[in-house]
Amino acid sequence: MVELPLLRIPAFAFATLAALLFTVAFAAMLLASVLWCQQVWGYSAIRAGLAIAPGPLVVPVLAVASGPVVRRFGAGRTAAAGCLLFAGGLAWWALALDTAPHYAAAFLPGMLITGVGVGFALPTLVGAAATALPPGRFATGSAVTTMARQTGSVLGVAVMVALIGESRTAEAALTAFRHGWLTAAAAGALAVAAALALPRPAPAAADPSKAPALIRPPSH
Repeated sequence: MVELPLLRIPAFAFATLAALLFTVAFAAMLLASVLWCQQVWGYSAIRAGLAIAPGPLVVPVLAVASGPVVRRFGAGRTAAAGCLLFAGGLAWWALALDTAPHYAAAFLPGMLITGVGVGFALPTLVGAAATALPPGRFATGSAVTTMARQTGSVLGVAVMVALIGESRTAEAALTAFRHGWLTAAAAGALAVAAALALPRPAPAAADPSKAPALIRPPSH
């Protein structure tokens, strides 16, 4: 079902791998943030949704703004920076969050940092995987990348559920969530390495037909 020869294209293979690893971290973060707000801080479902809303709200803005950054620094470096920021947001939660609710000082900064990371990383990786494909394999390759992201989501949720478990005390829950955030941050760090392995596009060769008129060779 998977056209394995597509993975012989280095840019496609590394972009898809980075997307898989990043989605492991993303899915784990999304689940853990909601469970933290509801189970540890006692937020209602609506309040928890509003608490995590600032992160997704910055993603569309950063996704648009990432275009010039990709053109200047390349897809690999841009995606790696996004993955690193995302991992940093998770590490922030592991260090700053406590059982006492401190949303603005502890939770919100991590949510904004992870949102910026998503905006730079995910659209860049998906675009890098797509542009690396031959035109005739665009649909098939896009399906492979989507499958990798879905697989990453499943793995991220499964790992986070296993790490959080059912804690009987608030302190035990804090320890379990910290383990989960650091594990997700590790997946984000691995995505950084995969993104940096993306080959940079070769510079376009000069086209003599597009040279300025003053330096064109005279026609005979």
